[in-house]
Amino acid sequence: MIRVSGKTKQACGVFGKVVLAVLVSALSIVAIVLATYKPVYSVLIDGEFQGYVSSKTKLQDDIETYLQEGDSDKVGYILLKTRPEYEFDLVKKDVPTKDDEVLQLVKESCDIYYRVYAINVNNKDVCLVESLQDAQTIVDSVNAAQKSYTKKATVMISEKYEKEFNAVTDLKSAANDIIKPIKDENAKLVKKVQTYAATKTVPQSVLDALKSQSADLKFGLPVSSYVITSRYGWRRSGYHTGCDYAAPMGTPIHATEDGVVTCAEWKGNYGYLVKIQHVGGFETYYAHCSRFAVSVGDQVKKGDVIAYVGSTGNSTGPHCHLEIRYDGATIDPESLASASNNV
Repeated sequence: MIRVSGKTKQACGVFGKVVLAVLVSALSIVAIVLATYKPVYSVLIDGEFQGYVSSKTKLQDDIETYLQEGDSDKVGYILLKTRPEYEFDLVKKDVPTKDDEVLQLVKESCDIYYRVYAINVNNKDVCLVESLQDAQTIVDSVNAAQKSYTKKATVMISEKYEKEFNAVTDLKSAANDIIKPIKDENAKLVKKVQTYAATKTVPQSVLDALKSQSADLKFGLPVSSYVITSRYGWRRSGYHTGCDYAAPMGTPIHATEDGVVTCAEWKGNYGYLVKIQHVGGFETYYAHCSRFAVSVGDQVKKGDVIAYVGSTGNSTGPHCHLEIRYDGATIDPESLASASNNV
């Protein structure tokens, strides 16, 4: 058993009182400080003091939310050029904190890139719009307008991110601005072909001689690789007087038999049309061509390239519309023309 002397007890009591007094004093000081001051964070951007905020964590969360979501659904992405710096501080309670103001300053220091949509014509951006729907409206208008054109423009949509941009709002005017040069160019092509075709004719004596000759014809096919997309006969839009052989744009079109070219020009719904007169009163039509390889009066042999597949006139896609006629009356091409006759 340890015995503690009276002096030791007295010393311990004095020490305890001193410690208690110190604690009370410290707490008093803390209480005075807390009553007078408040904890804050000073915020610096690029080394410059911007203000005090009450919560560093909340400001950081607000910044991250802004960087992820932005203030508008048109924002593509946001770049924060400089991360804010923070310093803990105690300031008097009457010193204001500026949480909202500091957040706004951080936002203003960012680079904002907005999502827009470019209308691209033949690999060149011609205008910007703010929504994909507006972009598609313009593209659909342009494609509908150039459906019957020989030389079509490739019109596409691409997503862009721009800090500053001028978006068109008049979609109809934007589409018309794109269509006009395409229309003008095609008008020149049509005029050129029509003018050239009008200067040449096949003498009637030649046509009469062809019709008077006995027919021993074996019609081949106009294209070597194809998919039949519409056959001869009735369909929803009316009576189809030929057979449609779909093939890639620019595929060579071949004469299905020997003959003389009597037409190589624009013919309304047929678009660019080649006609060949054969012996015995037979005639073939090759419609919707993109361009010609022959002119009126040319004598051609079976297999000669006479034109190239297109989608001119009343056409929903690149193909060769073949008609076979006898004394003006149409005949089902599949009943006379076959690949076996090409050789």
